[in-house]
Amino acid sequence: MNNKPEDVKCKLESILKDMSDHAWLYSNDPSRDFTRQDCGKLSFYNTMRLILSMGKGTCADELIDYFKMDADTIPSHSALIQRRHQIYSVAFPYLFKKFSSAFPQTTHSFKDHCILACDGTHVVYSTNSEIIEGFNKPRMADHKGYNHMHLNAFVDVVSKAFLDVVIQPGQKPDERAALHTMLDHFKPEHPDSYIITADRGYESYDLLFHLELRKFRYVLRVKAPDSSKSLLSSFTDELSEDQDEYDVTIERFFTNKYTNEMKERPQIYHYMNPSKNIPHFRPLLNNRHLVYLNFRVVKLKAPDGSVEYLITNLPYSFDMEDIRACYHWRWGCEVSFRYLKHAAGLLYFHSKLPEFLLQEIYATLVIYNFGVFLANEAANDYHQHHHDPENKYRYTVDFSTALRTARKYFLSQSNDKTIDIIRLLCRFVHAVKEKYRKFARPLRGIGAIRFSYR
Repeated sequence: MNNKPEDVKCKLESILKDMSDHAWLYSNDPSRDFTRQDCGKLSFYNTMRLILSMGKGTCADELIDYFKMDADTIPSHSALIQRRHQIYSVAFPYLFKKFSSAFPQTTHSFKDHCILACDGTHVVYSTNSEIIEGFNKPRMADHKGYNHMHLNAFVDVVSKAFLDVVIQPGQKPDERAALHTMLDHFKPEHPDSYIITADRGYESYDLLFHLELRKFRYVLRVKAPDSSKSLLSSFTDELSEDQDEYDVTIERFFTNKYTNEMKERPQIYHYMNPSKNIPHFRPLLNNRHLVYLNFRVVKLKAPDGSVEYLITNLPYSFDMEDIRACYHWRWGCEVSFRYLKHAAGLLYFHSKLPEFLLQEIYATLVIYNFGVFLANEAANDYHQHHHDPENKYRYTVDFSTALRTARKYFLSQSNDKTIDIIRLLCRFVHAVKEKYRKFARPLRGIGAIRFSYR
């Protein structure tokens, strides 16, 4: 597809119009829901766009803004709730996946590779102890609990775009299962040009087998070798812990048979018990009993003196500093979560119903990815035409402003004054000071933003 902002906006609008033309596919009761949408105030198309446009205001504020303060066309709050109840649960996930499959494209800027990070975050909403699977009980009697969902995401850390998400109940999160699901969904033409990064919580042999089976590159943080739960605990004889840093290659034949010969030669064979939870090991064997795998174990020392252990299947054209930089990029997933919540408005919900919350989560993801394109295009334009190498700092487009502006640009009508969105965003820039600013990560309690504090 064309990469002009107006074309991306048209792409999103065309998906919405196509869904509206087949509204019965996305309705809970196709025989009744949205059957008179041509003569009502809230058609399927307008209901979807209205939910996409929701920001930090109350429902009344959102209705007034969307219908441009026209008292004759603004529907009642109850009418909006009725329409939201009629939307089938697959509508917004479909919109997100359809739009994300066409946009944004992944960026291959790290030595011709694209770095994808996987992580999860809490999405907190209004407390309701009756929703058992989402309610986190307070640890102390005088404290309140909170409700949350767990958002697992696959993020292109360079563009900051969300490629895929899996939403789970807050009390039943399974980040490993979510990553396996997203790996199954992601089917690029050249998988070896993608580097998958993840933190220690995802460490497992099955993930290793899944990545090898799909031919992805990976950089995974793992626990220290002296931990019994670490993948490295079986290879301690080959790891020199007296060194501050090292880069060691581990080579093994992984097998599901445990013969006497294999038992006597652990430096060559590694037995995987078939009863363990490793469903991706059997297809990797391909009807054999042995599969050869090798990976690098990299020990890195952080500036604060702490030590990190990484495993990777990247070739030796990626040295230790490249691997350090690659894993450092994983933090981009946390940055995307911050922008999604604070700039795109995922902290501000307009209902307490779980099905409505899911609608708003996916709607925010769609608008966030829409804003990501505008921000990245504006940043490229600013760098090409306004970059001054004599400046002390590197300046770039303000990402938060771009995300908030993207929502307004999406709502603008075709008969409105033509908007040069790239030029507009280039008016709002800030200095990048990562190398000059260091501070401790702030820790805050978890809580929802109440409706009365909008």
